[in-house]
Amino acid sequence: MKFLILGGTRFTGPYVVSSLIKMGHEVVVFHRGGTHADLPPNVTHILGDRHNLNDFAAEFKRLSPDVVIDMLAFTKEDAQSLMRVCKDITSRIVVASSIDVYRAFGRLHRTEPGPPILFL
Repeated sequence: MKFLILGGTRFTGPYVVSSLIKMGHEVVVFHRGGTHADLPPNVTHILGDRHNLNDFAAEFKRLSPDVVIDMLAFTKEDAQSLMRVCKDITSRIVVASSIDVYRAFGRLHRTEPGPPILFL
């Protein structure tokens, strides 16, 4: 399978990229180029800013990824812009985020207001 990963050079990104390569997948990483990550040599890089995803829509479409993984979505707007740009490019989008984990942790330990949120 072919994966397009937004981010992928920091935090958990390099582990995701390396794991996908080890499984035999083709990986393209879209990032700003500001972080040097120890990624496998057969990873393709596209340099750009996620705030300008529209500028890369044609390139993403040519790439034709089976799955898009967003390691950079921090806001609702981030996720919405990704959905707009990729809606005709792929049928599988994964948004990896730890934001809710931290909010839930804070609410459980009463360092953030509000009751814990349960998703069933």
